[in-house]
Amino acid sequence: MPEPTRKRRRPLVLLLAVAASTAIALGAAELLLRAMAPEPRVLGAIGYADENGTPVENLTEAAARGLVVPLTGELPRRRFMFAPGKRFYITYSDNDVLKRDWLDEQGRVVNEINSAGIRDREELVAKKPAGQRRIVCLGDSFTFGWGIPVELGWVRLLEDELRRNGTDVRTVNCGAAGTVCVDEYVLGLKQRFYRFEPDAVVLTICLNDLIPSSGLGFLVPRRSTGSRVLDLLLGPFQRGPLDLDPERDWVGELLALPKDEAEAGGLAHPIDKPFEAMWSQGVPQKSLREGKAWCDARGIPFMVILWPFLQGLGEGRHYPFQKIHDLAAADCAEAGIPFLDVLPALRSTAQEDLWVTPADPHPNPLAQRLVLPSIVAFVRAQTGW
Repeated sequence: MPEPTRKRRRPLVLLLAVAASTAIALGAAELLLRAMAPEPRVLGAIGYADENGTPVENLTEAAARGLVVPLTGELPRRRFMFAPGKRFYITYSDNDVLKRDWLDEQGRVVNEINSAGIRDREELVAKKPAGQRRIVCLGDSFTFGWGIPVELGWVRLLEDELRRNGTDVRTVNCGAAGTVCVDEYVLGLKQRFYRFEPDAVVLTICLNDLIPSSGLGFLVPRRSTGSRVLDLLLGPFQRGPLDLDPERDWVGELLALPKDEAEAGGLAHPIDKPFEAMWSQGVPQKSLREGKAWCDARGIPFMVILWPFLQGLGEGRHYPFQKIHDLAAADCAEAGIPFLDVLPALRSTAQEDLWVTPADPHPNPLAQRLVLPSIVAFVRAQTGW
């Protein structure tokens, strides 16, 4: 009888031995990964530096150095703008790996602010010459040309195209000049940017002007399980941080989100992402009508361009925010406002190919070139230029 007992125990002993060996191997692999491989991170982290290349850590330091100044006047909320006449850098890490050819050898892009506080040429501050036509371009960082040289942004490229037929046109880049939301773009036009004597106005909207959206447009590392080995094994099977569930109505949920939940979840902020300025509160709709009325009273064409979040783009991917595009298009049609959605020009291109860096998904020069033909045709149709 003892012999059969020993035979029955052998598989159990073998199983325990295999389990122990596997545990030891996994433990060794975990230690090796932690020792040899750096923690996963997103490449191209953004930073700032003054004109001498000295890093600037935050808004408080930028204000202390005179790089930003508070806006004054009748404003819906407290705002800062880049200081007139200043020069600074947006900086990016890892350009030795990313090789963004529009950045300098130190991974930087320069930003020069003229005496009127906008990222454009000083000559535009002077009275408009006879015969010259000007297009005032309103918006935030997508208009500013965040992370790229100003001459590679859609605002300057539009000017270049319109001038090819001999027309004396200048586009005026009023993006990110102390304006963050649609009501602020229109107020900026009335209070500050009218000085450029516009013959046409283009107002650019991004989706974060319309829906609470902190984090929805930015790439972050996958959530860790705590084990580097397990993270590595599960990586190919996990949904990426930008791959939102196609079965959910993301726009509907964001439009229905109460203010306290939006602010508690970091999707809205009283200053940076004010809930009261969102589409659900009717402010963008009202502000666009005010902008049109102001321009109509002066015989100036008023146009609206909508940019998508640069996520869910590329073959086989689901773009989760189409609903807000449709709502904006329908509302502008009702208000008689010429409207252009540039999503179709970007939809088939992989999102990764459109970003300034993986850590900064503003539109890079490729994205700017892809949308340019539709913008040029749109502006020409409204102006006849």
